[in-house]
Amino acid sequence: MFNSYYPQSSYSPFYQQPSPYARALAQQQARARAQQQAEQERLLNLRAQQQRAARSRYLPDGYERYAPDGYARYEPEEENYVSPRQRALVEAQRRQEALEQRKREATQRAAAALKQQHQQQQQPQAEEEIQTTPSRPQTHSQSRSREPSPHASTSTPPPPPPFTEHTHTPEQLDAAATTIQTHYRAHRALHAISQLQNKFHAVKADFKVPTTIDYKSPSGAGVVSVPVPRTLPPVETETAEAKLAYTPTNVPLHTYTELLSRLLVSLDAVESRGDARVRERRRAVVREVEAEAARIESFWRGVWAAHQLKQKEGEEEQEVSTMVTTPELSADEEEDDEIPKKME
Repeated sequence: MFNSYYPQSSYSPFYQQPSPYARALAQQQARARAQQQAEQERLLNLRAQQQRAARSRYLPDGYERYAPDGYARYEPEEENYVSPRQRALVEAQRRQEALEQRKREATQRAAAALKQQHQQQQQPQAEEEIQTTPSRPQTHSQSRSREPSPHASTSTPPPPPPFTEHTHTPEQLDAAATTIQTHYRAHRALHAISQLQNKFHAVKADFKVPTTIDYKSPSGAGVVSVPVPRTLPPVETETAEAKLAYTPTNVPLHTYTELLSRLLVSLDAVESRGDARVRERRRAVVREVEAEAARIESFWRGVWAAHQLKQKEGEEEQEVSTMVTTPELSADEEEDDEIPKKME
């Protein structure tokens, strides 16, 4: 049986004040719970924004799928879904309405400007008429007794002519759009050609002539390093059959040649669309790039031709020296043969 006289085991007759450590721990736990709740709300808002952005691709502009409190509205998917075709139609209608509104505003502005211009033209004429009318001398008594006559004619400016809106046929609008598009494409093509030409000039200015060029050996084994002479002989097809080796020494030369080839490809990609200016400008830049590529090829072939010419001159000198020394050796041999005969 429960007796209210005896206190329960959990009852304490003394008031226990929490310690500073317990209070700090409780405050820290409260702050952690508040931060966790704020982070959860932020994640929920971010997820709702992502869902809105994902659904905006299939829903028309201005449609709000979510209520102000952030919760999604319950609506059937069949009624809310808008196909890309329907969305395009809605956007086209909006653009048409905006275009008509701009046309109306332009018409009103033109009518107001025409009316103001007409009024400005009528005002000097009225002032000239007032100045040309003869003024009679009036006495003091006459001016005092004179009153405005009710039959006096007041000159009012004529109304402005009605403004007529110019309407164009669809054929005229199509022709105007085609002309604008043609000029814009030509301008864009000329701008692209100018950029490629500037790039070519920059690449050409950065290129430095190498002091040594590596060639593949005619025998097919090894690499021949040839120093660049100061003067190059004329290039001949028979003596200039050379192939550049792919070595670190030839990296600048190969890079420059590759950049020139890419510039030619980029110039070929620019379409003239029948415009003579674009065609002539592109042809001029292509000729510059091709001339530079031919000059570089002639340069390294000329270096190989000079190397071969030097080798031939060395071989001819060696042959001449051997022909000069051979008769002397034969005379000595004859003298050696005659000595044993005399001794006998």
